[in-house]
Amino acid sequence: MEMFDTLILDIVLISLPLAIYLLYLTYTKTFNKEEDNLLIVVTIFSILYLILKYTTPLYANMPFMIINIPLILAYIKKSNIAIIVTSIIMIIYYYNFYQNYLPIIILEYLLYYLFYLKLFKELKVHDFILTFTTIKIVTTLILLSYLNYQFPVYISETLVEGIYLYIVANIIIYLLNKTEEVLKLHMNIKEIKHNEQIHTSLFQITHEIKNPIAVCKGYLDMFDSENPEHFKKYIPILKDEINRTLLLLEDFLAMNKVKINKDIIDINLLIEEVIKSINILCSKNNTKLTSKLIDDDIYIKADYNRLTQVFINLIKNSVEAIPNDRNGNIFIKEKIKDGHIVIMIKDNGRGMSRELLNKIKEPFYTTKPKGTGLGVSLSEQIIKAHNGTLNYESKEGEYTKLTITLPIEEY
Repeated sequence: MEMFDTLILDIVLISLPLAIYLLYLTYTKTFNKEEDNLLIVVTIFSILYLILKYTTPLYANMPFMIINIPLILAYIKKSNIAIIVTSIIMIIYYYNFYQNYLPIIILEYLLYYLFYLKLFKELKVHDFILTFTTIKIVTTLILLSYLNYQFPVYISETLVEGIYLYIVANIIIYLLNKTEEVLKLHMNIKEIKHNEQIHTSLFQITHEIKNPIAVCKGYLDMFDSENPEHFKKYIPILKDEINRTLLLLEDFLAMNKVKINKDIIDINLLIEEVIKSINILCSKNNTKLTSKLIDDDIYIKADYNRLTQVFINLIKNSVEAIPNDRNGNIFIKEKIKDGHIVIMIKDNGRGMSRELLNKIKEPFYTTKPKGTGLGVSLSEQIIKAHNGTLNYESKEGEYTKLTITLPIEEY
């Protein structure tokens, strides 16, 4: 029972700074890379402090392994500053127990770092935690053997500590990943809705433009070039209305332009992140999402956030197109053709008639009761800004397939 209480306390101590970190991201509604890096460093150091201050070791005669959780988080979040500083703190901590074996301790933490540099990109998080725990158990056994601990005792205690570290690390990472997935999905959907609202406002502006133009037309119809009084009376009014129209057009052009900040990105990594995020929505709607991605890194020059919004928006449309009484299936497949990556998304939803298929890309055309009809239109604008194409194919009552083509970056 005492170990269970310790487990709960450790999870709370580790989760508290992570919860504050996620709440801050939610409040600021941003995933700025530099700010996120700083926040994760502060979060990791806060967790380390709380563990050192309040966590009780499982065994009084040996150092506890749970202290390595902040370092595991630093590796998973790929924060080099946190990795280096936390590793140094770990070395100092373990040096207090194994003062004559500092080279072995340093070698252990160098081994973690080398393993991270060489193999971490190829391993899943679960495998990394398992490998980290295994190295920690083996190193601890070696050090305790030098200290002449009773063989059966230190073997069992070390194994319990290692299993405890492995369980807690997996619980924390699972909770963190699930929370981040929900948060990212919420933020991307919110951003999509925000863009749709902007475009709705632009639609209203075009209606506003009609008013001054109508006024100008009315006065021009009454204008008599032979009457000097008309020049004095109507010309100032016409100028004012034209200036008003120009101001409205400037607002329209400024808001209607899709801003793209391109960088070299791995499109497969982006799609995998989107799938993780949208799986929550799929599960809620009894829809199975499967994918067949090319087993290789594929680099394109693109705006990561904008394309993420596009894929989430389009897959979300597929989910919503599947009737509630049908077991939904969405399939994502890739292929390379003529220097382009071709991504196909197919669902077994209601499908579309030929009439709807011809209008699907038109702004403000929608079949949804609360839709704006701007999601597909905006998505196509973003794809075109990446020199790509977005095409639809559908059969009413059976399926809809959309194909996105984007140019691959050549080196």
